[in-house]
Amino acid sequence: MAHTYTHSPRPVGGPISFTLKGDRLTVDSGRKVQEVRLGAVEAVRMTYEPGRFGQKVYRTRIRMTDGKTFAFSSLTWRSLVEAKSQPEEYRSFARALFSAIAAANPQARFLAGKSGPLWLVTAVLTGASLLAMAYLVWRALQMNATGIALLGGLFALMGIWQLEPLVRLNRPRSFDPSAPPEELMPQEA
Repeated sequence: MAHTYTHSPRPVGGPISFTLKGDRLTVDSGRKVQEVRLGAVEAVRMTYEPGRFGQKVYRTRIRMTDGKTFAFSSLTWRSLVEAKSQPEEYRSFARALFSAIAAANPQARFLAGKSGPLWLVTAVLTGASLLAMAYLVWRALQMNATGIALLGGLFALMGIWQLEPLVRLNRPRSFDPSAPPEELMPQEA
């Protein structure tokens, strides 16, 4: 049985279709059709990437032994201003693909989150930014600049809202291909 997933990764440009059949994955970008042998997959990485306008975007990147990569995400662009989440389709295809890769190459690594150094830098910068905002609010309150303190508090809350999931969900770890991390899968509608 073939599994198919189609998405438009950018606001401009055509869709990319992935068709999984046995130990082969066909990637059709409209301009070029490539067949990928799943036995040549070196690593699979799942990440959370916050999108524009508060959209949650989940991405899976596949790296081959020859260094080539390809990716697909849970979001598809319909126009320059409209994007649609595809939670059920993404979940189903990702699960089928992970199982097929594990069967074709038991040595393939399945990773969740960002790489260790990138995650650490993100976590440190996030913490430093939030501490700086807290210091700004504290100093503004000391100087009776309530408006500045409120604005700083608002920016701090927005930062927590956007950055906390980025750090928490992208913590580096490995996962079993038969049980991908639920927090890196879009929630079904």
